[in-house]
Amino acid sequence: MRKSTRDRIVDAAVEMFNADGVGNVTTNHIAAHLGMSPGNLYYHFANKEEIVRAAFTRMNDEATAIWSLPEPPARGASTMPDPTSLQRMIVGNLRLYATYLFFARELSVLLRADPELRRSYAAISASRMKQLEDVLASLSEAGLLTGLDAEDRRDLAEASWMIGMVCVPYAEAMDATPAARSAKGRAEKVHHALERGALLVLHMFRPYMDPLAYTGLVVLVRSELEKLVT
Repeated sequence: MRKSTRDRIVDAAVEMFNADGVGNVTTNHIAAHLGMSPGNLYYHFANKEEIVRAAFTRMNDEATAIWSLPEPPARGASTMPDPTSLQRMIVGNLRLYATYLFFARELSVLLRADPELRRSYAAISASRMKQLEDVLASLSEAGLLTGLDAEDRRDLAEASWMIGMVCVPYAEAMDATPAARSAKGRAEKVHHALERGALLVLHMFRPYMDPLAYTGLVVLVRSELEKLVT
């Protein structure tokens, strides 16, 4: 099925933002990359900020599928929590950052520059952290996490979200090796940043998990992240 012009513009913009940074890409660059006139692009988007917002909306739509939890059981029914839900949320979110890398690198700058985007991000972040809290609560009730009260779970959810936000720019800032020249080399650097972020998040849960369960979760997360560079 042929993509709409609007979707093609967002696709091209994400590719170029990831490669060169949002500040170095203009709407004229995007139009030229697509072989269309600037006027055609402006028919769909009034400015670059609208394109960034459209990319954010797309990323959040994809995140919703990752973060969606099963419907609660009917009254009186019992259900076991999904022990992989934590892994799915952590890895899924970091995978999205790999796809929309410019958000991971430039999020704070983009939010300061666009109040509308900042409001959307704040609302969505609060919702995601609440979803993570709910997962932690269900794992605690099942005895898969121990020693956590509601405030602990809230703090862990927020800290996990915060690490996910900054793991890519932090890893890139601390990387003293030469810049990668090949696409594979750049992907490996991104993989390293995401893996480090995921392991730091998991490490916060280590004191509250059975050692074997924790080890299994780390292996599972590493295996899933490895697929980003294969």
